[in-house]
Amino acid sequence: MSKSKELKQFPLSSKQNCIVYLYKIITSSELCMDTFKEYNKETKRILDKYKNQSLIPAKIYQEVCNKTYNIMSYLLNLLGDAQTSSISYFKYRNQIQKRIKKGLTDIPINDLSDDVNSLIAEFNRTRNWLNHVPESLLVAEMDLINQENADISFDPVIIIHHNYATFEYFEHLYLSNIEFYQQARKIIQAAKKDYALLMGKSITYRRIYTDKPYDISRAEAAKKSAKIQGLSSK
Repeated sequence: MSKSKELKQFPLSSKQNCIVYLYKIITSSELCMDTFKEYNKETKRILDKYKNQSLIPAKIYQEVCNKTYNIMSYLLNLLGDAQTSSISYFKYRNQIQKRIKKGLTDIPINDLSDDVNSLIAEFNRTRNWLNHVPESLLVAEMDLINQENADISFDPVIIIHHNYATFEYFEHLYLSNIEFYQQARKIIQAAKKDYALLMGKSITYRRIYTDKPYDISRAEAAKKSAKIQGLSSK
């Protein structure tokens, strides 16, 4: 392995490395899930507040959408990314399964249910769909415009800002987020079982809340990673 590739990829070639790898996935995922859970509670409070109204201010919808999208995107990457230089449970399972097929059985993994296997594959597809703007979206939008016989103004070009979202649309966002949370939880539980298998024992998970603030030192690893990827020369 070249020095550049060695710096970009974390080798899943030993049990200890795999323990570290899954530890990173689990702890990062749980932090996201804690935040996502709070966002879902916040969304439910807003739904209760507007339950007798047909419209909700678009600003409220957009704020919730932006916050939850950010968390969902990160979880999709942690659990469903297939890129060789990315940290993900999807990639972990694939690489270890390849080792086992070659007769290397020193790093065991659990058999997953069809449901969890399907969810991991779905997270991979969703991750790929969300991380770019697909042309199929434009095709679908044009089909709707043609069905409704709507005209598009190409000059002047109209940029539309909606002031409201319907209650039904906002509720759909909430229910979709709840479903995603439940799906992510199933995959994370599978990762925890693989982690326990490597450790050879049941694992305890504790949450600690500290007054120690985030500080600039947290950015150093990200800066180093960016430099390795060729994103920064600083």
